[in-house]
Amino acid sequence: MNDLFWNFWWLLFPVSFILLRAFRTWLDYRARCDVVQALRELAKAGQEPPAALVAQLNR
Repeated sequence: MNDLFWNFWWLLFPVSFILLRAFRTWLDYRARCDVVQALRELAKAGQEPPAALVAQLNR
């Protein structure tokens, strides 16, 4: 088992980058869901959404 690690230690870098990118994608998804939820609540209340909120959705 120890030899397996020493032979493939370099795989830690691409795997860690993949995991970090997946986590960042999940965070972006959650932020987008929060913006959509805020827009739904504003629409339900009959209010005009702020331009910054709409701009955040369009980025």
